[in-house]
Amino acid sequence: MKVLFTNPPWYKAPTATQPGWRGVRAGSRWPHTFEVHSHTIKDGMIAELVGGYLPFPVWLATAAAFAKREGFDTVLRDSLSMGETYESFYDFVKDCAPDFVMLESSTPTVRSDLEIAARIRTLVPNVKILFTGLHVEFEQEDFLEAHPEIDYTIYGEYEVPTLKLLCALRDGNDLDDIPALIHRNNGTVKKNKDEPQPANVIKIQKNPFARLPDLSTFPWAERDGLPNLNYFDGVCGLERPQLQLMATRGCPYGCIFCAWPQMLFRGPRYRKRSADDVIDEIKANLAKVPYKSIYIDDDTFNISKEYVLEFSKKMIAAGIGGVIPWSTMGRADLMDRQTLEALRDAGLFSIKYGVESGDQAIIDEIDKRMNVEKNIAMIRLTKELGIRVHLTFTFGLPSDTAETIEATIALACSLPADTVQFSIATPFPGTEMYRMYDEKGWIVSKNWDDYNGSTVAVSRTENFTGAELEAYVAEAYRRFDKAQVERSFSAGQAMEKLRIAAAALSPGDSVVVMQTSRVPLTRWMLSTLQSFGLDVHVVTPMRFKDEFASMVSKDKIHSMTGHSHFSYELNREWASKLRAEHQFKGVFIPYTFESRDGYGEVEQLAEILGGRIVAGITQRGNLFSYAA
Repeated sequence: MKVLFTNPPWYKAPTATQPGWRGVRAGSRWPHTFEVHSHTIKDGMIAELVGGYLPFPVWLATAAAFAKREGFDTVLRDSLSMGETYESFYDFVKDCAPDFVMLESSTPTVRSDLEIAARIRTLVPNVKILFTGLHVEFEQEDFLEAHPEIDYTIYGEYEVPTLKLLCALRDGNDLDDIPALIHRNNGTVKKNKDEPQPANVIKIQKNPFARLPDLSTFPWAERDGLPNLNYFDGVCGLERPQLQLMATRGCPYGCIFCAWPQMLFRGPRYRKRSADDVIDEIKANLAKVPYKSIYIDDDTFNISKEYVLEFSKKMIAAGIGGVIPWSTMGRADLMDRQTLEALRDAGLFSIKYGVESGDQAIIDEIDKRMNVEKNIAMIRLTKELGIRVHLTFTFGLPSDTAETIEATIALACSLPADTVQFSIATPFPGTEMYRMYDEKGWIVSKNWDDYNGSTVAVSRTENFTGAELEAYVAEAYRRFDKAQVERSFSAGQAMEKLRIAAAALSPGDSVVVMQTSRVPLTRWMLSTLQSFGLDVHVVTPMRFKDEFASMVSKDKIHSMTGHSHFSYELNREWASKLRAEHQFKGVFIPYTFESRDGYGEVEQLAEILGGRIVAGITQRGNLFSYAA
């Protein structure tokens, strides 16, 4: 029995007038999209769909590992991490000819995924297809009734039920006892197994959810055959390639917007793998792939202080802590000095903290059960101890007002965060937030395609329209970036370093600043170089070109037409022509982080543009000076 576990393509190609997008689905708490401006296909793969944030599909890979351990002919295909075209994926499915396909879907991808399932069925007519993942309709009987292209759905945490379904199909056993399974029952739904069934009547049967299994019974996620070098969450400057895994699952807190605990775990239960098992998985994978960082993608890693201290100690004993930087997600208010020092000593490079709002009443209202003042104190202590911090904030919470959002933005700007995320509250269907907002009439879209976790509002509140919330997100990013640059450069030391680096240049020389980090940093570098008397040009993706119109004339703003990133292959000819026209004497690069990870193609293009890189500077004010 051949089983295909798949995270199929999800993208839209750009046109001459409209940008396209790439999406992330499996492994993501919030399936969402990123804007893409070009589309280069080679051997069935699209270069622009690979790179940047990409979560490892841990559920899908674990389900595949269960099936492989049980002896099934198991195939795992992650098209998103490959940048695979739809046509290439369909060719693969046809050649593979699986007996069973398991597709991890989600709310914003379900329409697309149903089209994919219908196409799969035309290619492999006798295949059985299972849908599962983060979507409320997967626990409703009428979804299966409305979509004959699908044979089964499983709701909630799906790895163990999927294995039980496969075994039942292989062995010819009844499906009634498989937890969380919805399937077609040829006959009336049984109340008594001995009750006779009328013929030719198709009913939909929904089996109840069962208690979540012990994580000690789980195999390590399957990684063979996956593009393991592509998975990445660069929290505060982590480098790639990156190993992603989970050590714990679940969270006992009650945040009304958090989808995984409500929809996948279906309750507040918190489960831990043994620290030894997690360390062994890390060591085994490090022996296979030259990973440069680790991301532990837990809901709330630091629920148990005892576990965190044990894990930290064993990371050091294993020779990993302090050698390979790692990151995770936790609650700031559960930290204390002992825990943070242990994590620091174990090599914790960065951590994600959810802040959401600076207003305690709003925090209480969304059932986050967090003390704002303790939160702030532990964020500051985390930074004091040398651990980098990523903070998340949310606008459009139930009682948000202009005053509470302004206070939250002010708080974000005052905290020593390395990076931030400002989001619009997205009431994901199936969560308590969705129920609440729907009851109040605040849901403005029930088109599942809109629930892509990006900057588009699918709801409003009593005090805000969706458009107003979108504007607040843009304003918050602008103010945070400006505040961070001012903190890093206010003492004037960075300006003097840059002056020394540019000493070989003469007033009037033409140079280039590349828009390759946050706009305020690029603007600071541009204005500083202008103050040295240099003729400064800017090379930028199209979407940023208006940011510099007040600083330089239009003929000195050079945008990469049709391209959203600094691809060397796509832009080298254009860069050569630009240099020939303007005779640039050098290039300056704003870097987000000191690692300069992901800047290889930027630096290659810089050398074409100006012959040499004069200097680079990071958002923390650290300068890289390059030899002439």
